Amino acid sequence: MMKIAILIALCLIGSTAVFAADKYSSPSQRKIGIRGGMGTDISGGMAYGGGANFLLTNTFELGLVGFASTHVEETSGTHTYTETTKLLAIGLLANYLVNYDPDNISPFFIAGIGVASISGTWEETSKTDTSLGTALAGGGSRQEKSFGIGGPVFNVGAGIAFGHGIDIRLEVPIIYGTIAGSSYVIPTFILTLGYRF
Repeated sequence: MMKIAILIALCLIGSTAVFAADKYSSPSQRKIGIRGGMGTDISGGMAYGGGANFLLTNTFELGLVGFASTHVEETSGTHTYTETTKLLAIGLLANYLVNYDPDNISPFFIAGIGVASISGTWEETSKTDTSLGTALAGGGSRQEKSFGIGGPVFNVGAGIAFGHGIDIRLEVPIIYGTIAGSSYVIPTFILTLGYRF
């Protein structure tokens, strides 16, 4: 809980400095941005997705982000099991961009807050083990669980603007949520390429 309070305090301090700096920068004509890339999901697997955002000022953007992943793992012993995990994450982020200029080459930094929702399914099947639950037509059995988590997101990162509206970013969205009464702090990593027009 203390880590979350520190993150919120850093976002508030950063936002004050960013809005003060924004008074002295000329606004960009490039407002709408699109992004695509890859990252890690909550289980440590690879996820792919992207999003769109709107630049309200040179230092404040509001965006919608979505990532999806499918992870398949097979284990063998007395029986062979195949586990399939499918995840879909959607988030709404408000980012403060420090030193960001889409029309010039420059490094910049990101601090943001938002909300996210993650839904997923986990399925385990075996062609030889009949004890998992639901019987399969060709023999064996399967079991399946669905889950969802939602909550606040704290985002930090850095990027490089290459001019002409193109930039690349490495961000660390940290999701705080609850599953089955237990609280989780889930760090993820995303690397995206973006274009603003």
